[in-house]
Amino acid sequence: MLTSWAGLKARVGLGCLALLLVLPGYEAQAGIIDRVKDIYGMPEQVGQLQEQYEDTKRQLEQSRQQMEEAMARSEEAARSFQETQDKLLRENEELKMHNTRLEQTLRQLEEARYAQSVRNRQIAWTALTAAGLALLYFALTRMVRFALWRRGRGGMPGGPE
Repeated sequence: MLTSWAGLKARVGLGCLALLLVLPGYEAQAGIIDRVKDIYGMPEQVGQLQEQYEDTKRQLEQSRQQMEEAMARSEEAARSFQETQDKLLRENEELKMHNTRLEQTLRQLEEARYAQSVRNRQIAWTALTAAGLALLYFALTRMVRFALWRRGRGGMPGGPE
């Protein structure tokens, strides 16, 4: 059993020696050293990642606050716009009612002006007719007097006949 144990040791030793000869030694060492450096550099990388996380978190918070402020401003602008629109609609309704009253007043004034012009024409026609009748009366009375005068004169002694 001792021989077998010694033989096994020798075989494992020879296998390791062959393995060391076959594999390049510098590359294995460099890989291990790089990994050790990476392991020792991990806390620094974690610190950098944590700083980046905190910066990103702050930027996100600032963006959120800016969005909330913008949202509040837009809500205020919408509220102000709605109030202005309601005010303008009320004023528009008031102006419509005022316009309707003015149109009615204007219509009444036009009707009154038309009625007055009709009345003035009637007065003018009446006055012209009265003046014409008076003139006709004077003309007829003169003609009748002239005719009577001529008739009365013809029968008088010393008259033209």
